[in-house]
Amino acid sequence: MINARQLEVLSTVIEVGTTARAAQLLNVSQPAISNMIRHTEDAIGFALFKREHGRLTPTKEAIHIAQEAQHLFMQQKRIDNIIGELKGGTVGRLSIVATPSIGHGILPRVLGLFMKTRPKLKLSIELGGVDEITKRLGSGRADLGLSITQPRLSAVYVREIGDGQLMCVCPPDHELALMERISVTDLNHVNHISYAAHTPLGQTIDNVFSDQGLERRFFCEVRHTATALEMVRSGLGVALVDSFALIGRQGTSIAIRPTKPQLPIKMHGVTSKLFPTSNLAMQFQDFLSDFLKNEGAPDPDQPG
Repeated sequence: MINARQLEVLSTVIEVGTTARAAQLLNVSQPAISNMIRHTEDAIGFALFKREHGRLTPTKEAIHIAQEAQHLFMQQKRIDNIIGELKGGTVGRLSIVATPSIGHGILPRVLGLFMKTRPKLKLSIELGGVDEITKRLGSGRADLGLSITQPRLSAVYVREIGDGQLMCVCPPDHELALMERISVTDLNHVNHISYAAHTPLGQTIDNVFSDQGLERRFFCEVRHTATALEMVRSGLGVALVDSFALIGRQGTSIAIRPTKPQLPIKMHGVTSKLFPTSNLAMQFQDFLSDFLKNEGAPDPDQPG
């Protein structure tokens, strides 16, 4: 029967006392205000103003309606604020599923920076392999996946977030810690913690050995670089670990050394083709990409 614009006109006329002043505030003509009031009265079936000597005096009914309308205006203002915050990525919910090395390494640090300007943001973080990432994205339970291994499924979009490399990590008192750069094939002569041959990381490392006519040897097989890193921290051996897991870890209980040859890797952002990508997910990908460009990997020549 009565819309938000009619309520706005009614409330403004009551507040300022004249249609001329209301027209100025609402940036319309005075006849438009008068016509709006008449149409509103016709729609609801009773008068809203008494017209005496060229002035409009609101009825008790009009005042009651205007008072109730204030709740609507406050709610509308709140919705406008929420829309602005959602557009700016300062509120909402961001659900991320990441591989363990990213989830335990770089992700918490970047999220801490991202949240500084978004204190109202709600987060959901899960860790898993590429299969778990694609499963959660496909079911709508995650907005964004982060992985070193690039998913090959047609149901997801894949974006390159940033560049990194595999680094050699060992206990600080290990013989390899005395070297500035570690030859990948030298890992055959130490307690090597590594990855299965059928995995992308295992294949990358195997290619180095194959080029020299060698076969990779290791005493412990793990699935994730995050596991390898924790085993090195416990003094169990030496491993090649992605640089994304090592950002901010210089000076801890491990030595970090670059490899010879270098083993470049990439971080990928993964989103679903089945569901629209949220504004927050797109903003976070941009933020993470900028962070990697500015921070980068641990300095290859910086001791751990």
